[in-house]
Amino acid sequence: MIPAYLRYPAAVAGALLVGWVLPAGGTPHGGLSLLPPLLAIAVAIVTGRLVLGLVTALLGAALLVVPDGHGMFGGGVWIVQTAAIDFVWKPLSDSFQLYILAFTASLIGMVRVISLAGGTRGIAEALARRADGATTARRATFLLGLAVFFDDYSNTIVVGTTMRPVCDRFLVPREKLAYIVDSTAAPVAGVALVSTWIGYEVGLFQDAMDHLATGLSGYELFFRALTLRFYCWFALVFVAANVWFRRDFGPMLRAEQRAHDHGQVLRPGAQAMDGRETDGLEMPEGIRPDWRWAALPVWLVITGVVVGMQLDAGSHPDVISAREQLSMWSQLYWSTVFSNADGAKVMFLSAMVGTLTALLIAVTRRREADGVRPISLRLACSTWLGGVTGFHRALVILVLAWAIKEACSAVGTSDYLVALLGSSLPPIWVPLLVFLLSAAVAFAIGTSWTTMAILLPTTVPLAHELGGLPLTVMTAAAVLDGSIFGDHCSPISDTTVLSSVAAGCDHLDHVKTQIPYAVATMAIAATVGYLGTASLYSGVVGLALGTICIVLLVRFAGQRVDGQTGHGAASGSVTDA
Repeated sequence: MIPAYLRYPAAVAGALLVGWVLPAGGTPHGGLSLLPPLLAIAVAIVTGRLVLGLVTALLGAALLVVPDGHGMFGGGVWIVQTAAIDFVWKPLSDSFQLYILAFTASLIGMVRVISLAGGTRGIAEALARRADGATTARRATFLLGLAVFFDDYSNTIVVGTTMRPVCDRFLVPREKLAYIVDSTAAPVAGVALVSTWIGYEVGLFQDAMDHLATGLSGYELFFRALTLRFYCWFALVFVAANVWFRRDFGPMLRAEQRAHDHGQVLRPGAQAMDGRETDGLEMPEGIRPDWRWAALPVWLVITGVVVGMQLDAGSHPDVISAREQLSMWSQLYWSTVFSNADGAKVMFLSAMVGTLTALLIAVTRRREADGVRPISLRLACSTWLGGVTGFHRALVILVLAWAIKEACSAVGTSDYLVALLGSSLPPIWVPLLVFLLSAAVAFAIGTSWTTMAILLPTTVPLAHELGGLPLTVMTAAAVLDGSIFGDHCSPISDTTVLSSVAAGCDHLDHVKTQIPYAVATMAIAATVGYLGTASLYSGVVGLALGTICIVLLVRFAGQRVDGQTGHGAASGSVTDA
């Protein structure tokens, strides 16, 4: 066991050693070109401090490119200045990055205001009221997870805390509740057209497309990659098949049997997690939850993005030509629109419309008993601001993600990978290997966003060199999905922990029961999805084949707990948190 005070220097030394012994590859810095991702990963794993790892990576990259002639003091100043200004400030000062940052912050705050006004709780209660048995309780939990698609944290908190008493009533084990919550939240937020994730993903994509000069916008790359997001889609299919067929295997089957046979939603001796999971989501007493107050702002954001893209790009010659020659329902037409619109600005303006609408709804809500408006404009605004500041860590990671890309460009990370692997790595294996690499990194450091930030700038240029745009799109999707899979399996992931907290589940029990399902989904995504699509068929065919495989796996490999009918409230004692 490494003492705490030695962990950081040991991680740095290990990263330097790996970079030093790697082949030169014919590039100026040789294996040390991989120093930024190596430092970020090593420091994050060994110390558990993700931001420290990213900052160390920036300083390490600056150290590699320091010009000759500086003394020790002058060189140190130059390194800090380069990391802070060239790597962090310059990309952040670009209007695209600022718009994306503002969009993400606005949407996070909007979600909190919607919750304050009772909109998110209204969605939850509308679905929960229909739960009249164990089967419908599971289905309602899954459908609620799909409905709260705009933010994975809010999804986890709202779905878990709302459905916990309903699932307890019908003896649904807490492990199953945590699994449904965790395996729905990130996948649905990751592929949603409007969510707190899309700004981050589009920002990373835009940087990659600008660097490669492909002519595509980050938003268009996101759309092209949607049919190749195999793990996200298959994770949702697996949850749906599980709750509809009511068939389980492995540790989850034993949890279901325990709940059915002994009336225990928690394992005897389990340490249920609990915490302040509803902070920032409480609505005032006396107002009635209503799903419409969540649907309206979200609908306005979605509509604003679609309409705004057309208005912004409407005068561009390519869009005019596409409008004259193609149907508005044509994929090529929309690709042309999104390629020529200022997508980041449109997304930000749409989020602001949604935010203002949510604030207006919140301040006009009245208590049913006396008609008083309990939500002041000051309270609504502080809730919005609290949502943004509460997610400051995610926003810091977003900024450092752009900086990592600049650092990798400065030291030639992608050039080194191309030189080292370009002649020996068959293109059809690239998406699969990148998917597995992303999964391993995310599992080790416990976060999907940081993994995306580290790997996209290094793997996407390699894919573009080996297979052009088609392989680039598939590899970008593989990074995102591998990151989410690793995050699902990691016991130190924030969303995995939050799922245990919201469901009131023993954390290790949640991890132990979820991993077999996540690994099964990953195996199908890796083989039928990425390997098959890269070598044999289109992404749509891969999605269809993978869906069939998952349905067959759950139907024939899973078992139903004897005597379960799925209707009516079960009897027996319920072990509560």
